[in-house]
Amino acid sequence: MEITGLKRLVTVSAFVLIAASCAWIPKYVSEPGVSIELVPASTGRIASAHFWEDSKGFALRGEVVPIPVTKGPLFGHVDIAVTNPETAAAECSTTRQRIAVRKVRKPYSKRFDQLPAAGSIVRVWHHDAPNHEACSS
Repeated sequence: MEITGLKRLVTVSAFVLIAASCAWIPKYVSEPGVSIELVPASTGRIASAHFWEDSKGFALRGEVVPIPVTKGPLFGHVDIAVTNPETAAAECSTTRQRIAVRKVRKPYSKRFDQLPAAGSIVRVWHHDAPNHEACSS
């Protein structure tokens, strides 16, 4: 069987596309150097929380399960408090509201410019009120 120029071009192009697409796949950050604490709440239980890295930077991603467990919509958002070990100051942020239906586990994601400093504590919990002033569960 003779390989023509067109077949060779298609084969090489396919390999290049496959290799380049790996850069778009998020990578799990296995040892971020921070402690992630899942705080219980009466409206939703955080099932998972992990840092991931992609081409845009870092993100804390996971899933929240409503209480009581339902495949219906989950109102509210996930709060994230990052406490720096050196200053003991907490930086609070929230994810956008998730109303995913037909799934028990609702995904959430919060983008970070960089990973929190080593030794930081990241507290994560579900919050269903539309607003709040403090960084507490």
